[in-house]
Amino acid sequence: MANQRATATAHANIAVVKYWGVADSALTLPYNESVSMNLDHCTTTTTVAFDGSLPADEVGIAWFGREMEEVTGQAYERVVAQLDRVRMRAGIEEWARVESANTFPADAGIASSASAFAALTTAAAGAAGLQLGEHELSILTRRSGSGSACRSIPPGFVHWRNDGTDAGSYAVSVAMPNDWALADVVAIVDTGPKSVGSAENHRLAVTSPYFKVRLQEVPARVNGCLRAIREHELATLGLIAEADAVSLHVVAMTAQPPTFYWRPGTLRVMQAVHDWRKEGFLSYWTMDAGANVHVLCAMSDAPAVAQRLEALPEVQFTITNGPGPGAYLHAE
Repeated sequence: MANQRATATAHANIAVVKYWGVADSALTLPYNESVSMNLDHCTTTTTVAFDGSLPADEVGIAWFGREMEEVTGQAYERVVAQLDRVRMRAGIEEWARVESANTFPADAGIASSASAFAALTTAAAGAAGLQLGEHELSILTRRSGSGSACRSIPPGFVHWRNDGTDAGSYAVSVAMPNDWALADVVAIVDTGPKSVGSAENHRLAVTSPYFKVRLQEVPARVNGCLRAIREHELATLGLIAEADAVSLHVVAMTAQPPTFYWRPGTLRVMQAVHDWRKEGFLSYWTMDAGANVHVLCAMSDAPAVAQRLEALPEVQFTITNGPGPGAYLHAE
């Protein structure tokens, strides 16, 4: 092997038009395209070391605010499955030791699986000696089962294109991190893991009577978001983001069985943002599958947004992000 050890960092991303529902679970092909922004302060750093002396794969994760602990069960199996994809591609058989650390709460609606599997795939490919370009790495990352992870491979503002085929479902940058001084201030109202994981709700999405309506609405939202990013139109992007977030959560709430991710703090932040806009203070909310709320605003307004959010009793703390880079390998 050219390399036996590599470390990579990847950033979580917030989708302004979201991926919801899996058309092909084996390949993690989505029903719809999506658009997102990488978050520069929400990262996962992962080291993968292939070692012929190991009796099996070992996986350790230091979750936000916790010490490193061994991963077992379904989470372990998902990591091993992605390592197997890398091993098969590289033609190697060694087991690996994986150590990963997050800078933000996991399983809380901040795309921790996106940064986790983007970092894992980038590090594993590097350790296995694979020379993969961004396009190939995005496809390989998507196959991990965390589809949104493919959006954490390219930098900045990202479009997950999808034509329904394995080769035609990948992420590309539509604007670099320094192209637009947009901020995402995450209001943390619940640090605990969400009650139902995204993977389960991707499967259940098709049971919602609203799902087909959502799919009809998404293409226009994608085109509107891409135009708003090119032209730096915060109001256009923000209104689309709010509408798409409501759409996703309506599908989750009307699936069988339904999932209700919102908490009292979620609704408090949403209402506060609407009230601020009536005052002429431009900010817009969105959220993934979880209780925590992302507030989009101009970077120049981010300190004021964070201050206003932290004044709400339901908000435990905030994380301010600008557009982040793509996944990258550390120099060894």
